[in-house]
Amino acid sequence: MSNNNFRATKKVVVDAGHGGSDPGAINGNVYEKDFNLEVANYIYNRLKELGVPVYITRDTDETLDRNERVSRILNAFGNNSDVIVLSNHINAGGGKQPLGEVGL
Repeated sequence: MSNNNFRATKKVVVDAGHGGSDPGAINGNVYEKDFNLEVANYIYNRLKELGVPVYITRDTDETLDRNERVSRILNAFGNNSDVIVLSNHINAGGGKQPLGEVGL
């Protein structure tokens, strides 16, 4: 395998978990959705600075249902093997959510 194939540029979709009416974990006045958005914007901007093809699913505090979130992810670069999706969450832990309901 040549070095060029190994280091092929990937496309990245950054997804800030939760948002809008879905706050995620809450502790007092601290909302997971706000941290997720801050982290997602940082990752998006940094990858953009590095010249990596990148898309962000939301850059404001907006509600995305599952279908809209998946649609934005797929519309960014398609459903190809060279696409990496980073869906960030800062979970509180200890929940009873079934494994099938975690992530996209």
